[in-house]
Amino acid sequence: MRSPVQAVLVFTILMGFLPHTLLVFVRELPAVQISVVGPDGPIEGAFITFEHHSFVFQSDGLGHCDIANSLVNRKFAVAREGYFIAHDQLHSKGNTVRLRKISQGDATDYDWVHPLEGEQNCASCHAQIAQQWKQGAHSFSSTGHRFLDMYSDRKKGWSLSRDLPEGKTVCASCHAPGVGAGQPGLEDISEVSGINKLGVHCDFCHKVEGVKKGEVGFAHGRDLLRLSRPEKGQVFFGPMKDATRDDNSFSPIYQQSLYCASCHEGTLFGMHVYSTYSEWQKSPAAAKGLQCQACHMKPDGTMQNIAPGKGGSNRNPMELASHQLMPGGLKQMLQNSILHEEEVIQGAADCMVKVQLKAVNVGHKVPTGYIDRHMILQVRAKFQGEELKPIEGLTLGHWVDKALVGNAGVLFGRPLLNADKQGVQPFWQGGVDIVDSRLEPEMAKSWVWKFPRETESVQVSLIYRPFWKEQELIKGWASQDVMVFEKTLIIK
Repeated sequence: MRSPVQAVLVFTILMGFLPHTLLVFVRELPAVQISVVGPDGPIEGAFITFEHHSFVFQSDGLGHCDIANSLVNRKFAVAREGYFIAHDQLHSKGNTVRLRKISQGDATDYDWVHPLEGEQNCASCHAQIAQQWKQGAHSFSSTGHRFLDMYSDRKKGWSLSRDLPEGKTVCASCHAPGVGAGQPGLEDISEVSGINKLGVHCDFCHKVEGVKKGEVGFAHGRDLLRLSRPEKGQVFFGPMKDATRDDNSFSPIYQQSLYCASCHEGTLFGMHVYSTYSEWQKSPAAAKGLQCQACHMKPDGTMQNIAPGKGGSNRNPMELASHQLMPGGLKQMLQNSILHEEEVIQGAADCMVKVQLKAVNVGHKVPTGYIDRHMILQVRAKFQGEELKPIEGLTLGHWVDKALVGNAGVLFGRPLLNADKQGVQPFWQGGVDIVDSRLEPEMAKSWVWKFPRETESVQVSLIYRPFWKEQELIKGWASQDVMVFEKTLIIK
């Protein structure tokens, strides 16, 4: 064994070779302890964050956490799922933080906070966030006229109320999740009133404490979510571990795709109508650990404070989630999600057109969501202004769009064909779910068509449609076609 003198000599020599950064660490060994306790004793796993500091600490099994003494006098926050967030300032000793527990249960007679009206409405503090929400589909999920036209029997064409009246109550759980027992809209969503006319509103989303145990896709909307509405006082749940209000609580579900699954995964009347969550589960994005929020609540870099002048803290804009769920709009998101390549080869006997598409930067199939959403790839060849029919290659069926029958093209969708396979029918009537032809994330697909050799130009376009053209015409809706891209190739 080395003598004490030898040990000191070895230590001294080693210290001479230690890098400066490690020496700094040695000098700043944890010297201050924070103890986190609740009504039932020490709290393990509490998150401790310091103002203007990027590190996140956690308490151990005894509720303790050692903090470098260089952080003394810094303000800090303590958050743990199931408790209110607490704030304090780090002292050289005596740092015991007591967390208040969130009341168990859900007060069903709770009055929702209005996003835009009344005292202490959401927009009074969170103006930018409320504006983003107001411009998105969540704010009119219960009143969108196309949705109501499909739901009610007030127009010709498909009608859930007319075709399957016993299924009318299922819609409110997602489209008007705040509707309670005995309130207008529960049995018939076209009768929704008050704040529930605002669909999926701010206070509903931030009363979600977690997700119930159950099979995702078979319990929908509010029926899968674990709500925690207080009998008295207030509580708001969210992803921040250092929210400044004393009625805020941290919940990890807000940064998980599972939060979205309650409304974006659903089997209804035996049909797998909504499949976005299960598509994400199988995607390369999920394998990388990317959640839905990475794209659909991506920081826009413009917001620095979620409650400016109302007690909010200035933060890094790239750490604050945007509530604009379709950044740049639907068309921009589709364009960002699809790569396309076109090639024309004129041979001795014919003109060959090759098109390749690839879904990129997306965590689900394209298009996704409601089952009737689809895209149409069209390839149109012309000679002296006249359109030429393809000699070889896929063509569009009459149930896609009667005006496009026989044209060179590909459908990307999940049409439910009727018994004779001559038309598309609504999901509540069942049907034959033909091969899912939508684009898979990160997988390139290509198609080839042959046209007469005299072809002078070829136009390739991709159109997105939220509904089938036949129903759009029957119901008298304005066209919602979105031209994702259009390209004309001139053959010399």
